[in-house]
Amino acid sequence: METNNKASASFWPDTMAGKQVQTRLADDRTLQAIDHLLARIDTLEAAVDKLSTLMHQGPGLVAMAGDMLDETYRSADARGVSIEERLGTALGMAEKLTAPAMAEKLDGLLTITDQLPGLIAMTMDTYDEGMKQAFDNGFDPRTLMETASAANTALTNAKGEPPVKVGGIFGLLRLLKDPDRQKGLGFLMNFLKHFGRNI
Repeated sequence: METNNKASASFWPDTMAGKQVQTRLADDRTLQAIDHLLARIDTLEAAVDKLSTLMHQGPGLVAMAGDMLDETYRSADARGVSIEERLGTALGMAEKLTAPAMAEKLDGLLTITDQLPGLIAMTMDTYDEGMKQAFDNGFDPRTLMETASAANTALTNAKGEPPVKVGGIFGLLRLLKDPDRQKGLGFLMNFLKHFGRNI
C-alpha cells in the first residue's frame, strides 16, 4: 500500500493535471496571490491574539470603567450636581418631545418651515409694492435718513450744552438773530407749510 502511494506521488507531476498545477504555481500572479493570502493569515493571527488578550483583560477593563464612572459621579455630587436629577429631567424632556401632541406641533412647525421661502417671497413682494407706492407719492428714504441724522446730531449737541437763558420776549428776539437758529426756524416753517398742505 505504502509503495503504491509513493509511486502515485512520484507519478503525479508527470500527469497533465500536475503539469497544469506546476505552470499555475510558477505564474507571477499566482505567487502574488499566495503571498497576499499569507500576509492576510498573519494579520488575522495578530487580530486573534489581540482579541484573546482583550478577552483576558475584559473583566479588569470593565472594573476600571466602573471605577471611572463612580469617580465621575462622586465628583459631580461634590460640586452639587445631581446626575439622577439631570437624567430624570432629560428623560422628562424626551417624554414630552415624543408625546403625540408635541409630535403634531413639530409636524406643524416643519410644515411652516417648508412654506417659509414662499412666505418670505410674498412678504418681500408686498414690501416692494409698498415702497413703490411710497416713492410714487414722493417718499424719499435718503432725505428721511439725512433729516433724522441731522436731528440726532442736534439733540446730542444740545444735550451737551447748558440751557440758554432767554429772559423774556426781548431776549428771545436777540437769540433769533443767530443765523443757525434762523435756518432751523425756516426749516420748521417750511415743514409746517408742507405738512399742513398734506393733511
